[in-house]
Amino acid sequence: MSIVSTPEIYTHEWATFTTKDYPENRVARSGDVVRILTKDYSDGRPVEDILWLHEDYLAVFAEAGLESLVVERPLATGEEGISWGSETSVAPWAIYVCAASGAGS
Repeated sequence: MSIVSTPEIYTHEWATFTTKDYPENRVARSGDVVRILTKDYSDGRPVEDILWLHEDYLAVFAEAGLESLVVERPLATGEEGISWGSETSVAPWAIYVCAASGAGS
């Protein structure tokens, strides 16, 4: 199992993250540095990450002898009592469930 940030996390606004000060994220390609700021901390420095696309994860899983069996992109329902940003319409994370190649067939 692998839980990863989706590319969309770097281009939307969230309850606990902001990307509005990083317009370069919108044109980032796979392998580029992207930035995101956590709203809950007084430290105003952004987190830098490397953008990976769905295809990148599938390729690295295949190189490792794994295949993706299931990919979930969970959303908030809006009933959690939290003032969500994009969480009810855009998945900030993806969950990959993998197995050894051929094991899931």
